[in-house]
Amino acid sequence: MAIANFIPTLWSAKMLVSFRQTAIFAGLANREYEGEARSGNTVKISGVVDVAVKDYKAGALPDGAGGTLPRTTTPDEITDTTIDLLINQEKNFDFYVDDIDRVQAAGKLTPYTDSAAAGLVEDSDKFLAALLFLQGTAVTPGAAATDAKTAWNVIRDLRKALNKAKVPMGERVFVANAEFSALLEENDSKLMQANTSGTTAGLQEAQLPRILGFDGFGSENLPTVNKPSIVAFHKSALAYVSQIEKTEAMRAQNKFADRMRGLHVYGGKVVRPTAVAHWTAA
Repeated sequence: MAIANFIPTLWSAKMLVSFRQTAIFAGLANREYEGEARSGNTVKISGVVDVAVKDYKAGALPDGAGGTLPRTTTPDEITDTTIDLLINQEKNFDFYVDDIDRVQAAGKLTPYTDSAAAGLVEDSDKFLAALLFLQGTAVTPGAAATDAKTAWNVIRDLRKALNKAKVPMGERVFVANAEFSALLEENDSKLMQANTSGTTAGLQEAQLPRILGFDGFGSENLPTVNKPSIVAFHKSALAYVSQIEKTEAMRAQNKFADRMRGLHVYGGKVVRPTAVAHWTAA
């Protein structure tokens, strides 16, 4: 072979990393119960039972005896309810990276560890989304969402369900999949009209605009991705506890390679089911 025809193989130091769904639900959940998470632990969340409001007024004596009864009141026992948030999800990553792979990638392990971390986050986000649909309230709208107008009306009906449940107006969010978001983003929709007008109510990169009191987000981590689907909730409704419990780097025993592994433990709970409303196309 003539040396003029020899073309060496070159390895790029830049690596092509897979796309990952950005975590949405973990960022919207209530994490005040987090503390120190360990696999198998249970977080006890106390819930206060509403105190009864009663009449306090004078009344007539029985049997027509005349006069009135004095104003009196009887105390009620104070009670509470307890919700268990079990930290029962355990997911890990564990992989070898051969020395030759490290050389070919200019000695960088960061893309591998970043990929593993992103996978753990995406896994927990899907778990939280499934909880909202499993433990929340399914809503039947007046009409199925087939265009921008009916999609907007689905959000209206979700708002109505939360209003009837006396859910506070602040801290409300909705998360929709791409199928539902595409309906809202039709060219002649209210959403697009706001966007082209240059107002702050228009589309802002990945985050959907605020609609009917909800901050909007898009995610493909909802249980259904091939049909329009949306969940609306108050941020206090979803509790989440998470901890990357262990990460270890070590030298492989039987090959020229590094070994990386990590453990993620977490748990979630819908602590206010009436503050979660969702809809998925039939």
